[in-house]
Amino acid sequence: MNIPRIADVLGLIDEDLLDAELPRRRRGTTARILLAAACVCLALGTVTALAAGAGTTLLAKFRKGENGGFESGYDMAAQLTPFPEEALTGDIREAPALIRRQIEEATLWSNQSPNVYICEFDTSAQALEYVGLEELRPIRWDVEETGTTLSVFGGQRGEIASVSIMTYCQKGDVRLQTQAWLRTENDSADNTFSVRTTEDVDYTEECFTAAGGFDCHVIRSTALESGFVTYDGCIVRAGILYTLHAAYLPSAEAQADGLLHTWADQFEPETR
Repeated sequence: MNIPRIADVLGLIDEDLLDAELPRRRRGTTARILLAAACVCLALGTVTALAAGAGTTLLAKFRKGENGGFESGYDMAAQLTPFPEEALTGDIREAPALIRRQIEEATLWSNQSPNVYICEFDTSAQALEYVGLEELRPIRWDVEETGTTLSVFGGQRGEIASVSIMTYCQKGDVRLQTQAWLRTENDSADNTFSVRTTEDVDYTEECFTAAGGFDCHVIRSTALESGFVTYDGCIVRAGILYTLHAAYLPSAEAQADGLLHTWADQFEPETR
C-alpha cells in the first residue's frame, strides 16, 4: 500500500488543473493533521465572521503578504453534523485497520501522513457505495467525470474522523470539482476549510436559493494570471458540506454559472 504524499492530501486538486494555476484548496482537518509537516498555521479561532450563507460562514479573506507564503485566499466555516462511525456501512469499514497499519509502518523521517487513507474510483457512484452513508446524495447532471478521490482522515487509533469525496469533472470549457465532506463523532476539530493561491487575487461572495430551498453560498475570485476565474459554491445538506469548484475563462461565464445552478438544484428538501 502506498501512503499518500503530503502534496496529494493538502492539494486536493486534479493535477490536470494545475496548468491553469487554480487556487489550492484545503480542508480544515487536512491542515490540522499535517500542521507540523506542512508548516501551515491558520489561526481560525481569532478571525471574525464577515457574512453568512445557510450552513457556511466566510471567516476571513486575505491579500498579499497577510498569510505567509500565500498571496491570497480565504477561510470558511461549515455547520456540520457529526455522524456515528457505525453509520458508514460500506467497505470503508476496512479503513481503520488500513490506517492503523500505515501508522505502524510509518517512519519518523517520512514526509507522508499515515493518518490519511486514499482510494481512487472511476466514478463518484462507486465512492458513495464505498462509504455507505444513507444521507449522502449523488449528483446527477450532464458532465464528464474523470475520476474520484476519496480521502479518509483517521485518528491515532485508526478511527474514522472525517471523509472527503472529490470528483473531477469537465463540461465544455469549464473544469469542475465537486466535493462532499462529512464528519464523524471522532472528529473534535473545528468545521473549517480554506482556499489558498500563490497569486494576488480578490474574492467576492454572494448567495442564492436553489430549487430545493437551500441557500447556496458562492465565493468568486478575480482573474488569475492565466486568465482563469474561479468560484466555490457551498451547500450544507443533512449535516454534510457539498462544494462545487469551477475554473473557466470569462468567455465561458454563462456556462459556468448555469452549471452552478444545475448543481445546486440537485439538492432536494430534507424529509427528516
